[in-house]
Amino acid sequence: MQLFSQLRLYWANKTVNYSLLILVTLLGVVIPTWYYELNSLIIPLILGIIAAALAESDDKFTGRIKSITLTLICFAIAAFSIELLFNTPVFFAIGLFTSTFGFIMLGAIGPRYASIAFGSLLIAIYAMLGAHESTNLWFQPLMLLSGAAWYFFMSMIWSAFWPMQPVQQSLATVFLQLANYLDSKSQLFHPVNDLTPQPHRIEEARLNAATVNALNTCKMTLLTRSKRGHVDGASDRFLNIYFLAQDIHERVSSSHYRYQELSAHFERSDVLFRFKHLLESQAKACREIAKSIRLGKEYQHSDKSIVALDEVMNSLNYLQQQEKPQWRSLINQLNYLFNNLATVEKQLSNVNNPDANKLEEDVLDDTEAHTIKAMWLRIKSNLNKDSMLFRHAVRMSIALTLGYGIIQGFDIERGYWILLTTLFVCQPNYSATRQKLVARVIGTLAGLLVGVPLLTFFPSQESQLVFIVLSGVAFFAFRLANYGYATGFITVLVLFCFNQLGEGYAVVLPRLADTLIGCALAVGAVAFILPDWQSKRLHKVMAEAINAHRAYLAQIIGQYRIGKKDNLSYRIARRHAHNQDANLTNAISAMLAEPGKYRSATDESFRFLTLSHALLSYISALGAHRQRIDNEDTHQLVLDAHRTIHQHLQVLFDQLNEHCETCETASIDDPNLEARLSEWREEDDNSVRMVLQQLYLIYRMLPELHSLAAKFAVRVTH
Repeated sequence: MQLFSQLRLYWANKTVNYSLLILVTLLGVVIPTWYYELNSLIIPLILGIIAAALAESDDKFTGRIKSITLTLICFAIAAFSIELLFNTPVFFAIGLFTSTFGFIMLGAIGPRYASIAFGSLLIAIYAMLGAHESTNLWFQPLMLLSGAAWYFFMSMIWSAFWPMQPVQQSLATVFLQLANYLDSKSQLFHPVNDLTPQPHRIEEARLNAATVNALNTCKMTLLTRSKRGHVDGASDRFLNIYFLAQDIHERVSSSHYRYQELSAHFERSDVLFRFKHLLESQAKACREIAKSIRLGKEYQHSDKSIVALDEVMNSLNYLQQQEKPQWRSLINQLNYLFNNLATVEKQLSNVNNPDANKLEEDVLDDTEAHTIKAMWLRIKSNLNKDSMLFRHAVRMSIALTLGYGIIQGFDIERGYWILLTTLFVCQPNYSATRQKLVARVIGTLAGLLVGVPLLTFFPSQESQLVFIVLSGVAFFAFRLANYGYATGFITVLVLFCFNQLGEGYAVVLPRLADTLIGCALAVGAVAFILPDWQSKRLHKVMAEAINAHRAYLAQIIGQYRIGKKDNLSYRIARRHAHNQDANLTNAISAMLAEPGKYRSATDESFRFLTLSHALLSYISALGAHRQRIDNEDTHQLVLDAHRTIHQHLQVLFDQLNEHCETCETASIDDPNLEARLSEWREEDDNSVRMVLQQLYLIYRMLPELHSLAAKFAVRVTH
């Protein structure tokens, strides 16, 4: 029974499951070609499988049929174009430039089309690798397409037997990321005198970005199984769990007070340790939920986090019994936090019964382009130099055409590995390109160092075919987790594949030289062709983050009049705020990987990120505790405070986006607002105190945000 459970866990693992699909698919090609001694078919069939696997995107059955049909059409156009134009270099270069630009711009329609575009460019370069051996126009394109079709056929069968597995895997990833986020939050409750929150905030921002990415991926997986955002059938239960995870994320990302002040006042009490233990217990529960979802089993909620919650409550009661006046407001903050985590606990225990909190408007925001007109409008809106996709398309087109020019100018045999390397390494920004470059070079060297001795020690065809299959499986197993390892394995696969044609050792040095040339072209493209240095656009990313936070806060304040509603417009505003926070985190990380002369205001950028993420956390706390405020005087104060904060955030947006160095804030300030918020924070109504306290915390941040924004405005204008 234990063995069966372990095997089930391996089967539910995304990497293991996908590796098995690749293994079965490769064996389906290698065994027949070996048995019938069709060695010349091995390379194009395997390359077709690789291109198809890299171009595939998750979808429901009918969506897969459409995607596969479109992919095979694009593959056919790419492969036959290479055969037709191969012997006419001028037309080939023109075709390479225009097709590269066109395929990459297809990515404007959506991620699915970006995958198809990448696969089509890949199949084109694979066709170039064997074009000099083609006996006629049809042979190689048909073999490449046959390999692709075989993979798609096996993938369809795989998904038909386990249609919900992608949803389960993506939803499980959401809970794993929530667990990491909770663990990070728990570190803020380590009671020390000199707690410096900025490093914790930066790490939180990074983990929040990872959680947001997991939520977005899960949403896309659910959308592919929906009808214009409406999910029915088997996915319905997972949709409700997804909404529950969104609510938990909002609560986990909340901040109720300045943690350094709590730590300074309660360093000799056990209450912060109790909160830390509770957060760690809830993180463990999230990991158990992820495991249950992957296995398709019912989650059994542990008593441990419930006991931890009771211990926190007992600690809070003990502190209240001390009746120390200096603790009164701080205990209130801890009570808000306790109520928030108590709701998280309730949500975790409801995972098996997600319908208990079913939303009135349980529809997803469908942002897909469904008509030809909508698709064209998306492409058209990206046809300008401000679009990152347009810049990437121009870079890639020029880099690949230059690579082809080098091949022709120096008559490099097997030189098309240059184009292959450039395609894989050249990314939309310098940071990602540099990461790929290092991994590609190290992986290629390692693959050659390992592959050449293996060629010597295993000269038989059968043993080499085993290595072809194993290295192909390993490439896909490591492709996303470790690109360096993946490159090493694909290099081994290439060596053994070409050895089937008697050219194994002959490709060793060319493969290394072509990799270095291709990497140089990729780096040169991102550095010199419409370069997209993060420091030049960071102010815009900051402006978008502030604007998204402003819209999110406006949605929340509106619900303090009408009551809590998780409607679509609220969820869109919340997701957009978290997406922009993640974009800011990623942009600053990318800037740090760029050459020193292109970095600017590093310390100020980190400080702005810290404040922006804290702002989002304070707003999230307001969202987590939404409820109707009936008292008109209180509601008027909330509206006054929000109006002032809203205007400040608008000025911040203008400062960052329009480089307004001397934007006027004095006219929008209410000199009595801070005092009124502080005064009302001592009222008896807990919910009212919490709302005014969060608005007060936000209001206190604004002067420093304005100061930082002014510095960025000066840097951009000068």
